[in-house]
Amino acid sequence: MYKALTYCTLAILLLLSVSCAKPLEWVNPQEPENSGDMVTVLFSAAEAGSKATGISDESERSIGRWAVFAFDDSSNWFRYATSDNGGDIAMNLRAGRQYTCYAVVNYSTSGTGAFVPSTISEPAHIKNKMAYLGDNAIGRLLMYGSVTITPVAGIQDCHIAVKRIVSRINITGIAVDFSAKPLLADKTFTLRHVYVTNAYRTTPFGADYTAAQLSDARTAWYNSGGWHRGENAETAVDALLGQRGINTVITPNAPYTVPLSFYAFPNPHPLVGDRHDMTVWTRRCTRVVIEATLGSETMYYQINVPEMERNYVYSAANIVIRGRGSSDPEIIDIDPDILDLSFDINDGWDGNDNELNL
Repeated sequence: MYKALTYCTLAILLLLSVSCAKPLEWVNPQEPENSGDMVTVLFSAAEAGSKATGISDESERSIGRWAVFAFDDSSNWFRYATSDNGGDIAMNLRAGRQYTCYAVVNYSTSGTGAFVPSTISEPAHIKNKMAYLGDNAIGRLLMYGSVTITPVAGIQDCHIAVKRIVSRINITGIAVDFSAKPLLADKTFTLRHVYVTNAYRTTPFGADYTAAQLSDARTAWYNSGGWHRGENAETAVDALLGQRGINTVITPNAPYTVPLSFYAFPNPHPLVGDRHDMTVWTRRCTRVVIEATLGSETMYYQINVPEMERNYVYSAANIVIRGRGSSDPEIIDIDPDILDLSFDINDGWDGNDNELNL
């Protein structure tokens, strides 16, 4: 069952005010003369490491290092400023001039996907910058957004909407019911692992890839066709993509009720065919795999998550396993009625109008 829920916006509050403070130095000082009175734009945090409201998981609303870039829309004149702890950012901009402002939140300054503000000189450098899944962490999720503003004298409120670049996948409630298959009823069902497969490794900050832009190379994917299969078996993303070592016996009277959340980059690939069977690796949709043992046999139960978008939440709940699983995490060779669940899609994080008061 697919159901669209309430739109969720995550936003940064910008407070614009006149200030007598000494103007900041411009990154690009080629400012036209007599171009308007200087206005201090205050990107203000309620507290260091400011948090969003209405989000259930504390680790998902953490704001640490972030940067704001302001580009004068009528010239190549721009300014940027940063904060390492979610604190206030102040800029001096000209009143009456139009700027496009970009915010990058929780970026890393080292590693493969390092984002270095001093290397930015035009909007394309931000929008086309590659984000890497490994640069996200529980408590440090990458976010990006932009807004056009025209500062004026006095105090003015403005919002720049930022979205998490990752998608979240929720798994809530795993039960068994072998009443229609009495030969299985006496076998012990042990939930071993739950994990995400076919997770794309990169995505541009500015926009998600289209399905046609996805690579067929296994080097572009994590868990391609199974846990740590393929070219990328980086432990840095293990906490984002899976819960290993659950090892819990499930019975009809004792379901697994611990909620699980995983984080993956957008993957716009659609479901290919009704069952998405593929034995040769090509680009494909993301999926969740429930790995278990039934008696002494290892079984796999797959949940497809096609056409994933950033900042969306995909929730599989009330999962009921009614029979034998597949022999491989990537090949679905079980009847459709073996796995029963409800599946919700939420355009946002918690179905609330969440705001970050930065």
